Amino acid sequence: MELRYLKYFVAVAENLNFSRAATQLYISQPALSRQIKSLEDELSVILFIRQSDGLKLTEAGKFFLEQARDILNRADNAIQIIKNNYTNIDEPLIIGYIPTILESFLGEALHRFGVAYPDITLRLQEMSPSDQVKALRDKVIDIAFMGNPPDDLEPEFIVKCVKEVVIDAVIPDTHLLASCPSINLMELASEKFIGMSEQTFPGRNDRIRDTCYQAGFIPNLNLLADSHASMIALVAAGQGVAVMPREAKALPHPNVVFMPLYHPIYYARSTAVWRKETVSASLDKFLNILLLNSVL
Repeated sequence: MELRYLKYFVAVAENLNFSRAATQLYISQPALSRQIKSLEDELSVILFIRQSDGLKLTEAGKFFLEQARDILNRADNAIQIIKNNYTNIDEPLIIGYIPTILESFLGEALHRFGVAYPDITLRLQEMSPSDQVKALRDKVIDIAFMGNPPDDLEPEFIVKCVKEVVIDAVIPDTHLLASCPSINLMELASEKFIGMSEQTFPGRNDRIRDTCYQAGFIPNLNLLADSHASMIALVAAGQGVAVMPREAKALPHPNVVFMPLYHPIYYARSTAVWRKETVSASLDKFLNILLLNSVL
């Protein structure tokens, strides 16, 4: 029996839907149905009960799901151990990131990694947090740097806070408060706030709301930007104000002011996210350097 049959079965068992599983596996639904039927014929058991409202695992199917997951996990671990311990060449390290983090701690970490391991190839891919999550699931990247990730990632991935970053208000340089040394966020309670697209930065608007809640008000999220750069541009155009990690100040920001906040001071998390399976030798070496001086 080929491992791909186990992968097909697990996908169908977890989705209980041939169409969704086929989309996840990038194969056609009829082809997937034929593969599952062939698997049932090979095992001489029925794995799924086909019902009008979807699929249901039989008792044999439930047992086989546990075994299939175990076999696939052990196969992945065996492959990774072989790569880590019995090959002489480290695999390239592929990193997904948002630009504010590259300008912050990531640039220094990459420099130290390059000095320590000059023979390991690094590939950097700038992408939104939502694209990073998909790339992690598809094993396109090894590690993601996405700022404040959605809370629902923690059961699926390892999420480590590498740095806490102060949050600033971002206001037009023509704003009445632009010349102040610092402000209380409550002073912006009547302003329109610019949030971020849930498609590209899932969960980020919840962070913005939480920050404003702590200051004592509910923000009016007027517009949604799809990147930090577009958020800054909307502030510069007088479309509203924003709250952003101070590290975003490294991005070009003409006609806006990053205004320090006081009483209380708010923080954002800069996080690293990677898969829970055994890491590659290249990623293991990078994590040792990255987390050496992290907040954890």
